Amino acid sequence: MRTLPCLALAALLLSGCGLAAAPAPEVPAPQTAPQPPAPPAEAAWDASELTQRLNVLINDTDPGSPDWAKAQAEIVRRTANATLPGDLRMVVNQLAAFDPPRLADRWRAHQSAQDEDAELYARNLPVNTDAVSGARVVRRLGPALYLIRLPGGDTALFRSTRRLKNNARLKGVPAMEQPRPKPDPAKGDLVDEMDEEARTFVELSRADVRRLRAERAPVEARLREQDSRRERLTREIRDELDRLDGLARSVNEVIGPRLLQRRTPPSTAALIRKVGRMARTWSREQYYRYAVPVTGRPAVDAVLKDFLEERRGEVQDLLRSTGVGRGRMRANSDTIAFRSFTAAPRLLSIRFEELRDTGGAHPNQAYAGFTFDLGAQTQLGLSDLFGDLPAALSLLSELAGRRMDLVMGGAPFPEGYAPKVENFAVFVLDGGDLVVTFPPYQVASFAQGPQTLRVPLSHPRLQPLLRPAFLDLLAAGPAQDAAAPAKAPRHKHKAKAHRK
Repeated sequence: MRTLPCLALAALLLSGCGLAAAPAPEVPAPQTAPQPPAPPAEAAWDASELTQRLNVLINDTDPGSPDWAKAQAEIVRRTANATLPGDLRMVVNQLAAFDPPRLADRWRAHQSAQDEDAELYARNLPVNTDAVSGARVVRRLGPALYLIRLPGGDTALFRSTRRLKNNARLKGVPAMEQPRPKPDPAKGDLVDEMDEEARTFVELSRADVRRLRAERAPVEARLREQDSRRERLTREIRDELDRLDGLARSVNEVIGPRLLQRRTPPSTAALIRKVGRMARTWSREQYYRYAVPVTGRPAVDAVLKDFLEERRGEVQDLLRSTGVGRGRMRANSDTIAFRSFTAAPRLLSIRFEELRDTGGAHPNQAYAGFTFDLGAQTQLGLSDLFGDLPAALSLLSELAGRRMDLVMGGAPFPEGYAPKVENFAVFVLDGGDLVVTFPPYQVASFAQGPQTLRVPLSHPRLQPLLRPAFLDLLAAGPAQDAAAPAKAPRHKHKAKAHRK
């Protein structure tokens, strides 16, 4: 208890002597660096703005480009808190979950596999040990040399230790062809002289055949692996395209009616009254069989009938030059079916699909497209759809090139989709889409089949080119039935008087 007074006295003495403790200096408060102003919040897009953005993304942006992924992310971000109609919200959710296809990478891998396969095959060419099977011995030229005639008709030399008789047919004799000598420019050899030398085959022993097969086995296994790789890549490319096309269909079904006024059409069965037949058969290999759509509108039916009559005339001309009747070896058959489409109550499109066989390596496929205004009974061409036809053809050519890159990794024949009317002549109007068909050999080989380009009429760069008259057709109601005029009713009393 005495400690406190002592401490107080000590403090008093120290203060008197000037030795009191100085007060602690004040520490200034830390100054924070000025923060940059926060960016303004992005305004959410309404249904109209979203529709325009979806149109550009789905119909006018290359799916393999960085722009596609950037636009996809922006649409999802700007509509996250927006109030949207249910159908638009559904396609936005579908877009948010969509992984853009990497088709360019897959096509490069596919081409690399093909190149490796071709290189491996060229380095290890197979040996045909059945090369002389079916050949006939012409005569003996020496102790172990014969002149033979191959099944194709060519003559060749055959070295064998067997004793063969003239006119004997070679069966089950393993042999291989000896490579021809290569021309030596230093000796003055000419390529033509080397080619004129007779082909020479040498008989193989069973041991030789087993050795060749053993040497070939690793190559065959590698080739099978390459085939499996290409088939897998082909399936993946097809699946990627199906996903992309499915997204495009879903989005366009929602945004199309918002962008382009179009009256809902009836089914094509309501526009085609019946399907007729044009057919004649001379033999199993010689015939024509055509399906004829009949609309009941004289001018429309005349155009379709004239097209089929022209095709029938071509078949008949072929038969006049090759002969008609049973037992003829050459085939001359022609089959034509059709598919119908509609985009509005007054618009009907017919696409004829022809399969003609004239005895070649494979039948030929051909297509023809017709689009009619049923009210006026007139056929519509591309110039009736677009006011600025050159601009429309240029755009269609650009979109066709982009589509061929997706479907085939590029088109072997780019001139087939150059901006020319004839390249896009086979078109139909299917719902809200313009559908162009490219037959085999136009943009690709026969093995790759026909190719199709589908472009929505509401495409952001195509819609401004549509003619006002065509827009009126899309929005017009059903055309009046222009079939045969109705007969005047007959009155009963006149009929009775006539019978009297």
